[in-house]
Amino acid sequence: MSDLTGDPEMGRLLSELAAPPDLFGTIRANLIREQACGLFPDEEDGNSLRDIVQWLDDERASNHIRAERQGLSSLSEWGMDGEGFFSHKEKKFFQVVGLKVTSPYREVGTWSQPILDNAGTGLVGLLIRRAGDRTYFLMQAKPDVGNRNVVQLGPTVQFNPGNYIDNKKIRKPFLFDDFLHDRGFVPVMTSRQSEEGGRFYKEEQVHKILLLQGGRDLALPSSHRWLSSGQVRFFLHLGDVVNSSARSILACLL
Repeated sequence: MSDLTGDPEMGRLLSELAAPPDLFGTIRANLIREQACGLFPDEEDGNSLRDIVQWLDDERASNHIRAERQGLSSLSEWGMDGEGFFSHKEKKFFQVVGLKVTSPYREVGTWSQPILDNAGTGLVGLLIRRAGDRTYFLMQAKPDVGNRNVVQLGPTVQFNPGNYIDNKKIRKPFLFDDFLHDRGFVPVMTSRQSEEGGRFYKEEQVHKILLLQGGRDLALPSSHRWLSSGQVRFFLHLGDVVNSSARSILACLL
């Protein structure tokens, strides 16, 4: 290993190894050790970097999404409600509302704008496991209609519970109940993070990190793969490959 003592940032990270106070601290310390060792992504056990890139390409090829811009009045299940908000007929998902803002601390003193008001609080979850001396993250190939490349690397789960509960039209995502009710895995961390306030009205996301206990096997759908910490760091540096929700929860650990 190269001499790290002259690097102030690495010195700060290594100082955190001294006394991890809890499970979260222990996992964080393990990740710092892995970063200090500088493990190259293709040295990882399991899926190689080539395998992960091919998997993402396959997921992009299998998710046939065609998105066309349409006038709002042409959307069959959406429209203006009695309060003047653009919303879904079942009052799920989100609504577009108008704001009139006054502030002495911005570029102009007052302005009006549309903003997204989501129904309920979303959940962003990350499942991790330890194998040998390495940490692995269960990542999702997440398709979204607004993505330039359709599919990005997302966290293990990313959903708004209210959209699925008592809704027979759409299928619950993988590990929905496990993350919603903290079932079957060891809780590592839970926190609330706010969304970007210029586009979302008072929105928060609950961030949960759970641990898969050693020796337990988990059957995965084709949309999910285990990535090592080195592989995750590799993809974080490749433009928009990793979506914003994954970046937000990974920032709690990396």
